[in-house]
Amino acid sequence: MKRYTLVDYESANADVRAIYDDFLRQTGSTAVPYWVQSLGCNVPLLHAYWERTKGSLVHGVMPSILKEMVIFVVSVENGSRYCSACHAHAVLGMDPTLKFEDLNALLDTEDQRLKLPPSHRAALNFAIRMARDANAVSDADFESLRDADFDDDEIRELLSVIDLATMFNKYTSAMRLPLDPEYKPVLAPVAA
Repeated sequence: MKRYTLVDYESANADVRAIYDDFLRQTGSTAVPYWVQSLGCNVPLLHAYWERTKGSLVHGVMPSILKEMVIFVVSVENGSRYCSACHAHAVLGMDPTLKFEDLNALLDTEDQRLKLPPSHRAALNFAIRMARDANAVSDADFESLRDADFDDDEIRELLSVIDLATMFNKYTSAMRLPLDPEYKPVLAPVAA
């Protein structure tokens, strides 16, 4: 059973096109991804999801590459095929020195192959713990972020990015969105 409808740019009404245009402008993308198109049949919902994305992913003080890495690790932990592929693509596009195989090192809290800044590793480790069990996150986990020079606003921003990833993981997984043509799968397809 197909669970979604994609509204491409040419078929979109003026209100939807305005949001698509804003997406393309804000992200520098050349095409509207399937997750955005899947919301194109509901303008208020598309608007809400896009504003939430801008607030957490597009704007803020954390480096964009770190936000993308965080969403990648959370998406893998949550088993989101679409989001893990989407954000693997984004990470690789932002850092041409990385290879697809290098992405596994982001998931291993002890892996030091990538020579990440300590703040990035602390954020990724925190994100992995949050994805596994947010209720198990301790004061020590928060202190590890402060020890890596995150201030309170940056910690809230990190939590917002993790929350954004989780929201989209649930949405795209339940909808079983296909991967956009330029995405390479990280996770195996879910059996129907």
